[in-house]
Amino acid sequence: MMQTIRQLSENIGGRGSCTPNERLASEFIADQMRAFDAQNVQIEPFKAFPSTYAPYALSFAVALIGSLASLLFGGRAVLFLASIFSFLGLWGMLAETELAVSWTHWFIPRLPSQNVCGQVKPRQQIQKKVVICAHIDTHRTPIFYSSTAWQSAFSLLIGVALLSMAVGGFVFSLGLLSGWGWLRWISLFLVPIQAFALGVSLHADFTPFSPGANDNGSGAAVALAMLQKLHAAPLDKTEVRFAFTGCEEVGDYGMRAYLEAHEAELGKDAFYLIIDEVGSGRLKYLTADGLVIKHRTHPYALEVARSTALRRPELKAYEGVGLAYTDALKATRRGLAALTICTVPEQATEENSNWHKMTDVPENIIPADLRMAYEFCWELLQTIDQSIAR
Repeated sequence: MMQTIRQLSENIGGRGSCTPNERLASEFIADQMRAFDAQNVQIEPFKAFPSTYAPYALSFAVALIGSLASLLFGGRAVLFLASIFSFLGLWGMLAETELAVSWTHWFIPRLPSQNVCGQVKPRQQIQKKVVICAHIDTHRTPIFYSSTAWQSAFSLLIGVALLSMAVGGFVFSLGLLSGWGWLRWISLFLVPIQAFALGVSLHADFTPFSPGANDNGSGAAVALAMLQKLHAAPLDKTEVRFAFTGCEEVGDYGMRAYLEAHEAELGKDAFYLIIDEVGSGRLKYLTADGLVIKHRTHPYALEVARSTALRRPELKAYEGVGLAYTDALKATRRGLAALTICTVPEQATEENSNWHKMTDVPENIIPADLRMAYEFCWELLQTIDQSIAR
């Protein structure tokens, strides 16, 4: 597993969505899958937006234009446009936090990316299906991930920026309908918030890509290790498929493409195991997923996770809500049983928090934690394979 992490994070390096390095990582994964005799190994192309920040920047820019116009010019026509622009910004930002389509996508070109897929057949007739997912791409390293203080401030900024656009849309509409032109002065408070949000969004796309040892070289490494194990010891009645996804960091586009291509053949009873950042900290499985709105994990997925935790209490896995979204979100929102496994430091400090930083390197992976994640995921497969039909 450590060799895989070093190959991805050091030899290949930062693997930005839709970049040549993401493609190189996909080809490396495909070669490894073939070496472990996975069946039907395919690199499946799709197109995605290469930036997670561009839709936010467009949303903030439109809202800011409306707020500035109302402040500088006033008048009913300007208030009308300002209210429209505020609501457009609100729609764009809300849609992006929910990984949904909005008007912002009309202005951003899609670029090629890919998923790497394969499978391992069981010893007996197939009765169940599990899809093991791990994303290959890595995130940029903007300043708001540089420290815990910045991360807290950024979380607050998301809420404040969202609120500023909602307030702007409401107040400008009220001023238009009531004739209270003085309401345009609310822009004195809205403009600085929206300008700052726009600035940090633009800044983010000029930062380098993280080496991604933990996020998510560790998840890919554990998934490959499980493939190697299944080659030697296939399950009895559960087919295990693998989806190494691209473009997770910019909105789960790889998972979207995988579900669009394979959900029908997998059926509604398939189980999706998402392995994401499992190289440092205590084991955790997510009870809810999402950036702003938290979507609860499917009851069956939680049942399997809890049963596995009881089977292996020494692994000390615990449950909790996720900080942001993972590949599970697209499956969960479709009503599918999807579970994310991750690791979280017992006490987050500047030294052990390498999320979306240039310090996300193999030296900061804890092999014992990586091993526990592997053990839990393997035990979870046994839990599913040995249980009665769902």
